[in-house]
Amino acid sequence: MADGVTIYDIAKLAGVSASTVSRVFSRPDRVSFRTAEKVRAAAQQLGYRLDVETGSSGSAQRATRNLGLVVADITNPFFQEVFRGAEHAARQEGMLLTIADTHESVRRAKAAVELLMPTVDGLLLASTRLANGDIQKIARLIPTVCINRPVPGVPSVLVNNYEGAIRAAEHLESQGVRSITYLAGPTDSWADASRWRWLLDAVDPHALSTDRDMTAVVDPAPVPFTRSAPLSPETVARLSRLTVRQQRVEEPTTVGGRRAFELWRKNPTDAVICFNDLVAIGFLDQARRAGVDVPGDVAVVGCDNTEVTSLVYPGLTTIAGPLRSMGRVAAANLMAVIRGLKGPSAQPRVLPTRLIVRASSLRVRE
Repeated sequence: MADGVTIYDIAKLAGVSASTVSRVFSRPDRVSFRTAEKVRAAAQQLGYRLDVETGSSGSAQRATRNLGLVVADITNPFFQEVFRGAEHAARQEGMLLTIADTHESVRRAKAAVELLMPTVDGLLLASTRLANGDIQKIARLIPTVCINRPVPGVPSVLVNNYEGAIRAAEHLESQGVRSITYLAGPTDSWADASRWRWLLDAVDPHALSTDRDMTAVVDPAPVPFTRSAPLSPETVARLSRLTVRQQRVEEPTTVGGRRAFELWRKNPTDAVICFNDLVAIGFLDQARRAGVDVPGDVAVVGCDNTEVTSLVYPGLTTIAGPLRSMGRVAAANLMAVIRGLKGPSAQPRVLPTRLIVRASSLRVRE
């Protein structure tokens, strides 16, 4: 740490109280992620580095100064953004981040965890396909934080899929859309199950109690999102005009998106909402090859707002989660656990989403 720098110096630069600075480093779950980012930026500017080898209790740690990040598919820009955020947080505390790619395989995920555990102080599991029971066993052996997946009793960081579903549905309805196909991702993906769940809830608030497809397939766990405010009667009436159906994608890639287009084409709808941006980009590409106009014939919405969304034509409308912030918050929470402090709550940390509107869904010109 820089000589003479205290939490009071950081507090003054960040414009917060010293107690807030202390919570950022010891209980990051108790501070909004925007405030935490501001405090960490001030700490970095002043050259402050917290000793991750000891906590306030002075307890000894394994002190490999390494963290492990296990991801489902490193070629997916989603995980690249999460990695950048986590690596930034780790580097600020003088730690290294090792990444393991599991190629969407449960077997490889288990092998990666076994290989990493002896060499790291803690694990970040991003969109893991492992069962809840397996993750809970891992968390009992080594500090663990899940990303994009809630697991009872294990700290996790998520994006608010409910917000995203509502905003996407409202936008598409405003563009004259009346029928939507959700191009679904892997059957063992919690993020996929929750997106479909909340898309159905957006168009029919009573569906949650009646539709069998609403149940998450990943060790059924509560979806920790609730409406921040009741929908207005006008919004409910507008969204009730929409119908939605689900079409499973073979793989959550551009190849999967191209194949999904050919199946969708046999029973087209006004719009598609895709499991991720890669599926959406593949769908866009195949639509162009087939002479199907986007957004005239079909409006397209992706998820994640990865860098490629603004580079394709037409530009891709997408549900944006703060991916780098998700990685940073998860890594900060993990380091709090490693330091032997009381640690973050096992309640999921939920970050906000927003809808980035681009040409792929603009059927109504202003």
